[in-house]
Amino acid sequence: MSNPANTKQVGPQARITMELVRLESQKREFWVLIVFAGVVLVLGTLSFFFPHRFWEGGGLHVNLSPQVLFVIMVGAVCASLFYLRRDLEIQGPRLANTQQYMSSQEEQAKGMIDAVTNVFTRAFLHDLVTGEISRAERTNRPLALIMCGLNNFKQVNDRYGHLMGNYVLSQVAAILKICVRGSDCVIRYGGDEFLILLPETDQEGGETVLQRARRKVAEWDHMNRMGDLPISVSLGLHLHVAGQTVDMDVAEADARMYADKKATKHGIMASTVPLTQ
Repeated sequence: MSNPANTKQVGPQARITMELVRLESQKREFWVLIVFAGVVLVLGTLSFFFPHRFWEGGGLHVNLSPQVLFVIMVGAVCASLFYLRRDLEIQGPRLANTQQYMSSQEEQAKGMIDAVTNVFTRAFLHDLVTGEISRAERTNRPLALIMCGLNNFKQVNDRYGHLMGNYVLSQVAAILKICVRGSDCVIRYGGDEFLILLPETDQEGGETVLQRARRKVAEWDHMNRMGDLPISVSLGLHLHVAGQTVDMDVAEADARMYADKKATKHGIMASTVPLTQ
């Protein structure tokens, strides 16, 4: 398993961090250039006042006098220092402000994701569903919602503790995410319930996702049974109807999920009643 600390970072925040590192490097180069300019300035001054001691023997063959040459060198160094300092003054505050903005955006993004299940939190449900409803009604395309609830989840928490309960939630959330497309959304509605948002999905497509999720969770439960507690999901599919609000759509999907849960519970109870002879 790779160490997260060694993982190469990508994205705007990483690029801003790299720019700040580069800026710090430029600051060091700035002081090196200052020292170099000081040395050149001292040598130039000494050469200007004592040319014969510095150029004895005529070792340098140029058309310019030593004094003029050193003045040009000093001028070039001073100009470089000026532009480098100006660049640092401009880039420093700009990059710092950009990093602060990116940090705030990153914190906001973290608030969108549930820490246990790694899916969207309920805090953003209204915005997500509202946006998809608007798009569906504008383009006259279908929009499906599936409410998903875990069966026997309370017993898992009571018997094995909340850490095991969180593990089950994270596993089911991961299963739901692989059952949908990249354009779909999985939202933790609360407790052991998830809302799946399926843009441009009709009744047939919604049923396909519903059956796939039910099958995948059953396969996972078969391999990871919690003692004698089978983990399954109850699912309720609802298609958005023009004019319905977010709360109405979610309530419809929730009601159908509970109807499925009730039917599942009655089916289990019926299967445990012995047949009369």
